[in-house]
Amino acid sequence: MGLALSGLASGFDWKSIVDQLIEVSRAPQNRMRSEKSALSTKTSALNDIKGLVSSLKSSLTSLSSSEAIQKKAATFRDTSTDWTASATASAPSGTYQFNFVSEATAAKLTGAGNIASALDDTLPLSQISVGRTITPGTFTIEGEIFEITEADISGTGSLNSLADVLAEITGRTGISATYISDVNDPLYDRIKLEKAPPGSTISVGASNDTSNFLQAFRLSVGTSPVASSSALSSPDLSAAIDDANLKDFVPTGIPESIVINGVGIDYDSANDSIQDVLNRINDSAAGVTATYDLSNGRFLLTNKSTGNVGISVLDGGAGNLAAAMGLTTGTLSGGADAVFSINGGGNLTSRSNTLDASVHGITGLSVTANSVGLETITVGSDTSSAKEAINTFVEKYNAVQNAIEKYTKVTVDGTKVSSAVLAGSRELATISRELRRILYSSQDANGNPYVTGSIQRLSDLGVGFSGIENTISITNSSTLDSMLSLNPEDVIEYFSTADNGLVDRLDSMLERLVSSSTSSPGTFQVQLNSISSQNKSLDKQIEEFERRLASQRSLLESSFIAMERAQAGFQQQSAYLAKTFSGNS
Repeated sequence: MGLALSGLASGFDWKSIVDQLIEVSRAPQNRMRSEKSALSTKTSALNDIKGLVSSLKSSLTSLSSSEAIQKKAATFRDTSTDWTASATASAPSGTYQFNFVSEATAAKLTGAGNIASALDDTLPLSQISVGRTITPGTFTIEGEIFEITEADISGTGSLNSLADVLAEITGRTGISATYISDVNDPLYDRIKLEKAPPGSTISVGASNDTSNFLQAFRLSVGTSPVASSSALSSPDLSAAIDDANLKDFVPTGIPESIVINGVGIDYDSANDSIQDVLNRINDSAAGVTATYDLSNGRFLLTNKSTGNVGISVLDGGAGNLAAAMGLTTGTLSGGADAVFSINGGGNLTSRSNTLDASVHGITGLSVTANSVGLETITVGSDTSSAKEAINTFVEKYNAVQNAIEKYTKVTVDGTKVSSAVLAGSRELATISRELRRILYSSQDANGNPYVTGSIQRLSDLGVGFSGIENTISITNSSTLDSMLSLNPEDVIEYFSTADNGLVDRLDSMLERLVSSSTSSPGTFQVQLNSISSQNKSLDKQIEEFERRLASQRSLLESSFIAMERAQAGFQQQSAYLAKTFSGNS
């Protein structure tokens, strides 16, 4: 194939000639490619307009919302109030003065105290249940610094127990430091620090302490005797209930339950902890929040909702966990209903501080009172949502008309005429006219009005066309405000009447344009499908043409290669003859 090198034998660059001949022959194919590019531009333009039409169609949803058009607002005379209020479309307009006399509160059940076994002061600090984990470090009493190490806490140091720590305090300060385990002593389950004379100050703690020992045992500065601020022994919330230091709990060996407000909370005392039970209570339908008050050594149940309602607690089955937690013998502080009046009337009550129609009788009005006092609330029309919906519709409508103008316009500059990509499209011109007609028309083909209210066309709302332009705008905002405030029913009728309302008439037309249904495609889809078919046909023609050009190139190259071979043979013969007869001259 060496002779395939262009002009190797002949000196003639036939390769360039072949390229030029093929390029000349490619002219029809190039026209097809240009046509395909033009169709792609048309596709882009049609998709742009279709998308804008779809957006216009979507904007009709808000325009047809009676809730948005009839929306009411509740406003306060005192704009700095911490109250809040809202009104639905059904709320009667008017001014209401609320006198909030007292707030609603939640009921609380405070469990009985003295529910944990007394401390064993001979145990290591790590095994003493006081509701906190003792941390290593230093603490100070009467100027003496005491150090507790990790070894002390675990029971392997020099201070192996609470008794050892108290003995160390006594020995170094001269203060009598003891743990009171006598149930008859008023300071039962507390540490007592005492020095002579009675009433003298005992200095407890320092700013540079690093251990929480004094906080854990609730000791602070005071006059002799100084005692822990509350009982120390606490249930161990994280241990299994059987080992949780509840002095009166009796394991049954089987799963049991606590019943709160009629809702059963199951537990297995051998495997579940008290914290597990508290979590289940809080996550249940019992409607209460369960916590442990470490400072007072009591469990608390608080209603999640306010109002004059109680809290009931029972042990289910043979278990006695609720009793052992002090919940069945606790003290109930009942919740209170909110008390209020309206416009100087008699007192009304509410379970919560949110006052709605169920307690005050004003349909659609809800008021949340966050403080006691007088507040004046005015309920009236809120046209903001309706105006926003109309403004959005105007914006989307103009976007469609502007896009149609952009893609179909023909401009003349002197002798130069320029046509947009969809210029001459009868379909787009028809769409533009039809949109304008629907917005202008107030009667059907038989001359019957579409609606009977005071609003027959958009111009009655203060929305109109700008001369001969296809775009619209709010030409009279005061008319729009007046109609939305005074005639919301007529506005709704104009927009939302089934079949004859503007929304349904527009929606029906727009659906015929943008439908992607395979059985009944919309106008845009039909055009896009047609362009797609043309593109496929052009692709096939371009592909077939390319095959013919390849065949033509191959034929031309073969012919020139044959020429090269013939030329090479002639040159070889000439050289031979010249060499043979060069000596016979």
